Amino acid sequence: MILLQVVGYLFLFVASISSSVSMNFQKLAHYEIQWHDPRRRKHKRSIPLSQSVFLRPLFVIAIFLSAAASTLDFLALTWLPPSTVGVFGSTSIIINLLVTRVILFETPTKQEWTAIGWTILGCMLAISVTPEHDSTNMSIPQLLDRPISHAYIIVNWVVFVTAAAVLDHVKMPTTIHRFGFPFIGGALGAQNVCMGKYMAYALKTMSDGHLTVRTDTFICCALLCVSSILLHIVWLNKGLEKYDAYFCIIIYQTAWFMFTTISGIVCYDDMGVLSDFQVCVFVVGLITAIYGVKRISELHKEPVSERQNLSESSESSDEEITLYES
Repeated sequence: MILLQVVGYLFLFVASISSSVSMNFQKLAHYEIQWHDPRRRKHKRSIPLSQSVFLRPLFVIAIFLSAAASTLDFLALTWLPPSTVGVFGSTSIIINLLVTRVILFETPTKQEWTAIGWTILGCMLAISVTPEHDSTNMSIPQLLDRPISHAYIIVNWVVFVTAAAVLDHVKMPTTIHRFGFPFIGGALGAQNVCMGKYMAYALKTMSDGHLTVRTDTFICCALLCVSSILLHIVWLNKGLEKYDAYFCIIIYQTAWFMFTTISGIVCYDDMGVLSDFQVCVFVVGLITAIYGVKRISELHKEPVSERQNLSESSESSDEEITLYES
């Protein structure tokens, strides 16, 4: 069993890298519309490309990488509880910062690093008390068939779809618009793990080619899983279209971590064996991570590309003044 858990964590690590590269490629596809050199944001196109970003080759590659990451997460769920997948996934924040620096040359400001530190600290606190095994005697189908599980899933979908409609059609404060789509993208993307746990159990326990769980429930889980994947890609890219990749992905990954963990708690009773002290530590970690996300959103006012353009314009002006004086 320990060996299988190690394999599960290895799958999660590779999935984190694949997911981070995928999201950075999605941002590159957006930059490619405006720039001949999308990595360095140099040589701006006189006429932006008219082709949809979703049809760009880089975006297509990104989708394959994202599918690979989801598949590995799905396999890891065979041996690990959802909350463990969620909190381990929080390490993707660190991986993403490294990947973004290599692929997009984006680096947070000093103030943003502090906020990122709070986010990572909160995630690590939550990791320290998360159970590494299924913590109930009830089966996966029995747990998901409880009224509280149904209510949680329905509320998630209603709230996040409504939030997307509000962000699209209602004028909101800039800070909310800045983190809104990446946040709800990550939050709804967590449904992929919640549904994936049930599907992994169903496939694992198949007997003579037949499901041992209710077919209608399995189909519903599959449809919700696919829908969450499609919607979270659309919502994440609405953020990537306007803001830096490292900012959007940190917001996305933190929301994904939080709601994957909460899904494990509510739907699969992953916290059933924790003491009151451990629950308190988990809540403190969650609040700390939320504070970090809030601070990042407040501090991130200007995309890296705009800061680079301003810097280049300043250098160009200095050169012109020097030539004029000479």
